[in-house]
Amino acid sequence: MKELWKKSATDLSQLIRQKELSPVELIDLYAERINNIDPIIHAFTFLSIEAAKEKARALEKEILHGDTSSPLFGIPIAIKDHFDTVSTPSTYGSYLLKDYIAKEDHLLVKRLKEAKAIILGKTNMPEFGFSATSHNPIFPATRNPWNLEYTSGGSSSGSAAAVATGLCPLSLGSDGGGSIRIPASFCGIFGYKPSRGRIPWPIGKGKDLENWELFSHAGPLSRTVEDAVLLLSVLSGPDPSDPYSLPKAEFCWSDCLKEDIRGLKIAYSLDLGYARIDPEVKQIVTKSIELFETDLGCKIEEVDPGWPDPSEAFSTLVYFGADLPVLKKAVSENRQKISSHITRFLERSFKPEDFSQALKIRRKVIFEMSKLMEQYDLFLTPVTAVPPFPLYFQGPDIIDGERADPLLSWLPFTYIMNMTGQPAAAVPAGWTSKNVPVGLQIAGRHLDDLTTLRAAYAFQKAYPWQDKWPLIALSASKD
Repeated sequence: MKELWKKSATDLSQLIRQKELSPVELIDLYAERINNIDPIIHAFTFLSIEAAKEKARALEKEILHGDTSSPLFGIPIAIKDHFDTVSTPSTYGSYLLKDYIAKEDHLLVKRLKEAKAIILGKTNMPEFGFSATSHNPIFPATRNPWNLEYTSGGSSSGSAAAVATGLCPLSLGSDGGGSIRIPASFCGIFGYKPSRGRIPWPIGKGKDLENWELFSHAGPLSRTVEDAVLLLSVLSGPDPSDPYSLPKAEFCWSDCLKEDIRGLKIAYSLDLGYARIDPEVKQIVTKSIELFETDLGCKIEEVDPGWPDPSEAFSTLVYFGADLPVLKKAVSENRQKISSHITRFLERSFKPEDFSQALKIRRKVIFEMSKLMEQYDLFLTPVTAVPPFPLYFQGPDIIDGERADPLLSWLPFTYIMNMTGQPAAAVPAGWTSKNVPVGLQIAGRHLDDLTTLRAAYAFQKAYPWQDKWPLIALSASKD
């Protein structure tokens, strides 16, 4: 079938249900593409191709009996190395866990298996997810499909790069401060952080060295909003392992795919009142925001949200959310094997009062955001303050001509939505003069995933990105 690898998960699912496509054929196709492309971009840490083929053969037999009701039946998917799996190591990008194999699948991996998705393997990430870039001490860095000398972003680095190059149609990522939205933006695909609790995040299971209970979300990376909705429909729903998990959605996930958003009142900010932003990113995002008014019939207004720069508060909460006794002991015993930015971070001198003040600032952000969203249906910002940059840097130290903190200065927009827990999507806003992607962030009201996804879908229809592929993806095709 011509250019089968370019088809969306939604289309592939339909072909399988209609018995026009075999899961075995599909796995063979992606296995060949992974073999050709992944040695260059390093999206995967571990592959499960033989197990995937065995699963595909079993599903092919089920098709004969007409049992294809699951929306992910036979669909290949990649899993971020953050999620425990019983069949392959879960290293979290660290030497400390290079031999760790979980005794039990992560809850979301279980749900994917129950939905009869086919797991291709685990994808790369920075060590413990403590970075928004794509390198770690144990595996080769994941390269940006649009420029192989650039980072793919993080921490769901390999998940984004795999989807962007057509190595799988869907991938599961996690997001504690932007870790789905940042690599989606850098790789030119769709990424979604649902409302906190919409997809359960089990507490106390697995290696919780960095389980930021206040901030962590799981979500999809895909080429289309439709495909993300497929994954959300399977992964959402409560579980007692997460006391913050929400009841079954009060809406039908398919209702998210209605593109008419005329009349919505939309706030936007290009700097939040304190952030520096690259001029080309600002120009591209501004044009994409204008589409909501000119093409989609919304009313847009620029705002100053009114909260102080919370970057130090966010860092403090991440610090106190980590398993400090275990991590500090690991640093003392294995310093040379741990990422230098992690050792420096763990050696910072935080006081209990700093934690208290950080919580106070988080409450301020939540309150001011709630007041803002009383007036608006959506809040638009850039995803990042800069476009993709070279590998092995934590971030730029200069933004728009001014000195910047390489760790957080280029990420002012994403972690805000983790502090508040509201839904937020990353959609491709355009490409720079160097042909690398820039993302637009669409954030919705508290628990309003429905409007957030509808807005993303409407933008996708107005400014379609799903057929724009990096050269490396096309060069491996034999179609």
